[in-house]
Amino acid sequence: MQGKTIRLMLIDDDEEDYILARDLLAEIADVRFELDWLADADRAVEAVCEGSHDLYLIDYSLGDRDGLSVIREAVARGAPAPMILLTGLHERTIDLDAMRAGAADFLEKNRLSATLLERSIRYSLQEKAHAEDMERRVVERTAELARANQALREVDRRKNEYLSTLAHELRNPLVPIRNALEIMRLAGDDPNVVENSRAMIERQVKHIVRLIDDLMVVARISRGLIKLKLESVAAGRVVETATENVRPFLSRNRHELEVTIPEEPVLLQADSERMVQVVYNLLHNAAKYTQAGGHIHLDVGREGDGVLFRVLDDGPGIPEDMLEAVFEIFTQVKREGDDGVASGLGVGLWLVKRLVELHGGHVRARSGPDGKGSEFVVWIPCTPPEASV
Repeated sequence: MQGKTIRLMLIDDDEEDYILARDLLAEIADVRFELDWLADADRAVEAVCEGSHDLYLIDYSLGDRDGLSVIREAVARGAPAPMILLTGLHERTIDLDAMRAGAADFLEKNRLSATLLERSIRYSLQEKAHAEDMERRVVERTAELARANQALREVDRRKNEYLSTLAHELRNPLVPIRNALEIMRLAGDDPNVVENSRAMIERQVKHIVRLIDDLMVVARISRGLIKLKLESVAAGRVVETATENVRPFLSRNRHELEVTIPEEPVLLQADSERMVQVVYNLLHNAAKYTQAGGHIHLDVGREGDGVLFRVLDDGPGIPEDMLEAVFEIFTQVKREGDDGVASGLGVGLWLVKRLVELHGGHVRARSGPDGKGSEFVVWIPCTPPEASV
């Protein structure tokens, strides 16, 4: 209570009790008190419920009513400040009744001293502060639990969507594989039909293998089991391999890919296979969200002590509220014209972010002007932290 003015109100119809309380408070050092006096018992409950004072001293005898009834009614109406009952009667039952009514303490006037009054006020205010702190913590904890439950519900929803998408993505290649096998059976020895069917099966099997490989990498990263095989890698070689792998997908959608690489070699210490996966996933994502016949641009260059990979497309762009969420696992942006089943597993950009961070780099996404087009920027240090030791 030190350093703070404590506002008190005495509710008592006896002026001598007011003078006694005033004089006792004046004896208390290091604490400043302001004492107001209310002698009108009919206004007692309203005064307490207004809560304009830090604490209320309420006499037991208030003419036609007693202090216990005032305390009970004030508590029932949600009075915010603590109340101390004062009485000239030495009866244990009044003490117990005061506690049951909701009083913070009980004091006998004929035994009252400055020390006892100060101790009771201090205790009552501390208990009030403690109760408020506990209530605040309960509210905060309840809010935390509500957020956690919401997050669990969201994870469960996304898990169900992911399982549905996974089944869809694994089933899709099986249909053309089954059809190709049936065509081969009916074609007999026709070499052209057999070769076309074989090529179809090979493409679909590669697609399935890539899906499974992505899932295996997700599991290894999540469990902290993946280790980078660092070596001197030419950025141009990474781009060449990634574009070669994604070319069939681009061709099917008639996408035009433009690649810009400096003439002088750009080298970095990195895991070649993982960097190819990063660039491939960015290009594949750009193609997936760009309309047929659209344009994709891959730009590579030095920036500071690292290498910058920028992938731009002229697709529909990314909603502002999804620029960070696109890097969360199993998250996909709903595309115009989607039939409700997303294409892909929603792990590609999550893998990009995790693999880039393992290299000591960072990635960001943004939309172009008017929300049209998307840009993903990856920066990889020439020498990651693990290799600089």
